[in-house]
Amino acid sequence: MTSDQKDSKQQIPILFVDDDPLAHTLIDVHLEGRMVYHAYSAEDALTIMEKENIPIVIADIYMEEMDGIEFTRKIKKIQNTVQVIIITGDSETYNLVNALDAGANDFLVKPLIKEKLIEALEHTEAKIQRWKDALKDIFSKKWSGN
Repeated sequence: MTSDQKDSKQQIPILFVDDDPLAHTLIDVHLEGRMVYHAYSAEDALTIMEKENIPIVIADIYMEEMDGIEFTRKIKKIQNTVQVIIITGDSETYNLVNALDAGANDFLVKPLIKEKLIEALEHTEAKIQRWKDALKDIFSKKWSGN
């Protein structure tokens, strides 16, 4: 990967949503150098998403008032292309299945291990880049008459 590719990936905005302040500290350490927005509730996250173009959301499954599953459903209704990575400390598989059914694209189990988090993000960023490249190709062909 060239430094330009690495720099562009680091500039893909990420929204981290968790009601645990310690989790936010950990994310800042794990994702140092990346553009990370922070929300401590799903409601705050939705407000941020109204103002910012954020293609990747990492959200805890258990939060007060609105959980990560309902939050994912709302995000996907607003903008289906947003990539949602659910995190959970729960060992109940039905919650993960529900999160995936709601539209989550991936999930990670707490405690968050830096390497697994980076792997999930790089996979997600690669998907976003493929979409951008495909759209650019489609539009360039359309406008060139091919």
